[in-house]
Amino acid sequence: GCICLSVVLYFELFSCLSIFFVSLGDHLHALYPNVSQSKHMTIVAGILILPSALLRTPKLLSYLSTVGTFATVAVVLSVVLSALVMFFTVGNAGSEREYNLYRSNGLPLAAGIVAYCFSGHAIVPSIYQSMKKPQEYERMIDLTYGVVLLSCLLVAGSGYYMFGDDVEDQITLSLEEESEGAGILMTALTWLMILTAISKFTLTMFPLALGFEEMLTGVLPSDLAMELLDSVVKIVLIFSSLGVAMFFPSFSFLCSLVGLICTMIVSVIFPALAHLKLFGTTLSYLDKTIDWLLVIGGSVIAVVGTIATLQEDV
Repeated sequence: GCICLSVVLYFELFSCLSIFFVSLGDHLHALYPNVSQSKHMTIVAGILILPSALLRTPKLLSYLSTVGTFATVAVVLSVVLSALVMFFTVGNAGSEREYNLYRSNGLPLAAGIVAYCFSGHAIVPSIYQSMKKPQEYERMIDLTYGVVLLSCLLVAGSGYYMFGDDVEDQITLSLEEESEGAGILMTALTWLMILTAISKFTLTMFPLALGFEEMLTGVLPSDLAMELLDSVVKIVLIFSSLGVAMFFPSFSFLCSLVGLICTMIVSVIFPALAHLKLFGTTLSYLDKTIDWLLVIGGSVIAVVGTIATLQEDV
């Protein structure tokens, strides 16, 4: 069970690296449209990430986390303010937009993307170890997921209000296409998205590389060999995840797959199974029913959603 869960968590982290590459490629392409395809920009993104990916200490990563948090907050506020400006200046934006609140063929993709918003469990141990006051960990987690939920709702509502069914899978790309007379502001927003992706890439890579290093710690003769291994592992992860991003340059597709495969297992199926395994003899009939509903429902959503998403993309 531990091995299977570890494989899923590492797969989630690796997939997130590819997602960040796609996001970087899309936004760099928006800044430099002379390059014909955004996947070419992912190569440039790899060059930009290489220096920051060689950081070794969690303390340095905490500074990157601060930068990423600031950039994320700035992006969310920018999107919400753009929607408010449109509401007070244009009025009824829906007069020129199409709004279909429900489409059955979009449910698998949407379910995966929603689940992906609450992924990232594999980096939680690294965050816990780097905290100055680990006793406040549970409070921090509750607050973090509350902020994530609020941010997702604000951005989703704002983006759909402004662009309707024509909204891109990354709202900043839609804003870039529709912006008029706000070139400097949109350029700044796009660079904020690039900064966010770079900081998250490095934070995500740290626990993934650390896991591979721990597997080989016992066979390395010296600290120098360990440092060389650290650099080699990170460089291999960078270019292998870049390769995945080149073959699947779709942000929404990768996010949906990670959400359906990884997040469903880690957040829904595994906790319910663990609850049944540890406390099954003392649980009430209602508790057991809820756990099994989570296991069966999560499995069905993961399998059916993954198949539907793959068929739609292919």
